[in-house]
Amino acid sequence: MKQWILFFSIFIGSGFLFAKEQGEFPADWTSVSPTFSYPSVFSFPESESVELFESLLQSRNHLYFQTRTKEKQITIYEYNLETKEIHPKPWDKGKILGWTECNSELLIQTKQKLYALQPKSWEIKKEYNLPSPSSSWKDIICSGGNLVRLEKDQLQQVHLESLEERPFLPLPMKSVQRIVKVSESEILLISSFSGNTIQLFSLPDQKTKKEWKFPTNHRALFKLTSLKEDRFLVFDPITKIYGEWILFDNHIFPIDGLSKRSDGKAVRFSPIESKIQYKLELSATSEIRETKLVVVLPKKDTYSQELRTETFYSPSVFGLDETGNRTLTFTIPAMKEGESKLLSLYEGNLTRYKIHWKLDPNSLVNREENESKFPNELRDDWFVKLEDPIVVGKRDELFQGKTTLLEILSETSKYVSSIPYQSGKFEAAPYVILKNNGGCTEHSYVTMSLLRGMGIPTRLVWNYLPTESSSEMSFNHKYVEVWVDGLGWIPLEPLAPPKSKPGVTHARHLVFAVLPTPTHPKIVGGDRLVQIAKDQIPLGKQLKMKLTILKKETGDRLEEEIGIQPNRIRTRAIQAGEDLVVP
Repeated sequence: MKQWILFFSIFIGSGFLFAKEQGEFPADWTSVSPTFSYPSVFSFPESESVELFESLLQSRNHLYFQTRTKEKQITIYEYNLETKEIHPKPWDKGKILGWTECNSELLIQTKQKLYALQPKSWEIKKEYNLPSPSSSWKDIICSGGNLVRLEKDQLQQVHLESLEERPFLPLPMKSVQRIVKVSESEILLISSFSGNTIQLFSLPDQKTKKEWKFPTNHRALFKLTSLKEDRFLVFDPITKIYGEWILFDNHIFPIDGLSKRSDGKAVRFSPIESKIQYKLELSATSEIRETKLVVVLPKKDTYSQELRTETFYSPSVFGLDETGNRTLTFTIPAMKEGESKLLSLYEGNLTRYKIHWKLDPNSLVNREENESKFPNELRDDWFVKLEDPIVVGKRDELFQGKTTLLEILSETSKYVSSIPYQSGKFEAAPYVILKNNGGCTEHSYVTMSLLRGMGIPTRLVWNYLPTESSSEMSFNHKYVEVWVDGLGWIPLEPLAPPKSKPGVTHARHLVFAVLPTPTHPKIVGGDRLVQIAKDQIPLGKQLKMKLTILKKETGDRLEEEIGIQPNRIRTRAIQAGEDLVVP
């Protein structure tokens, strides 16, 4: 008889503490809150619209937009970010060609004049006889008493008191389309060319201080403003993108769904929520006695995945090891020849994240300490061959003169991600280096071989890299985790974006187990998620098994699928009835 039970939290808790003692390094994650809440639906009155290349104006908690009707009638709207109220503002001075905030006033540029307004009263405080050099939109900002205007690939400067022109400032980036003020001395240079590039430009120094890629629709960049130095707002009625982005480790992340580790050393973002189910089909090829089976469950809580509201097949025995690997052992009654069963083994609500770790550029490898704490994750074996001349030669080639952990991990990631993907034969690291191709397992072997030889603990991650549009999962991927003191285990994923950056992956893996070798302690003869218990292996020829993992999305999927090389490897029948194989 099949039943469902909730697993007792005391067992999970005790396993969690044990895992912590063994170096799993659990940490709290805190959701990052936006400065404001944003509407899911926002619109202007019917028939009014904003222009693509015209910027919005942000002043404290208000946004200003210039709209037009089909008859070219202009209206200025003020949107309150706190109250969500929108109001038209009186304006009869003609088409606006640029605007900015300056010393608590709004500067508005028209074809003939520049106006200074008080935002609350909307009263014009001053008029400047400063015509626009163009009839089209030109971004302006106020800095150091000067009006600064974007003019092709340079900045035009005009002193606001004397209206005297100052020398033009050449820009280091070509095809600049927007300028946004960040502080009195720094502005953002924005271009949708070359992958949504943003540069932080110092006006006094006349040079770029930092450069980023902004991960949003290229059209939405034209409705971007800076809330503070590490936070940006996009509010675009055209693309319907409304929200904040945050700067972390010199990268920009959407704040929606983003959480930060309690020590500030990592962020995870862009979550996808799913409900997963294990369905096991059994078919007896001959009469079979009572049989014990083992199934591998997903890891419960890691830096990149969480499982909640879990149910397990009953009666069964839950297993948890020191690294958080989980199994379920259960018994099926005797079956007659030709008899079939369909068992529901497991259900859980799954959340998967993209992950980005911030590594200390000055951290060094402590080989002696690592060897005492992680002997299994530094051990030589057939698949790594640490002392093979080919491996040693590649190590010398890559790491010559490299002393920091970040340098060693970066060189490893760069090299391994350059190895062409090709269905492999589970060959050891030296053979993969020599032939320069392989599947995800072989990429992992090379990574482990290079790093273990440097005294850096590594382990293999059994996982599934989902095709988000599919309702079924196949156990078909591997990558490597490395131990970093102060952080814990972090991913090196050479086959999914961004590939060559250690501690960062935009793939949302479903992790089943982490292991120092390719062999699971409760699974014999290959990579699989279910099999007959070790003491009953001979019964495998009498029982066919097919495990299906169903996935149903419970939240909105915000992005397209991860671009990873597809698995073209042949199916290997390691044991009769087994069809879940990792390439």
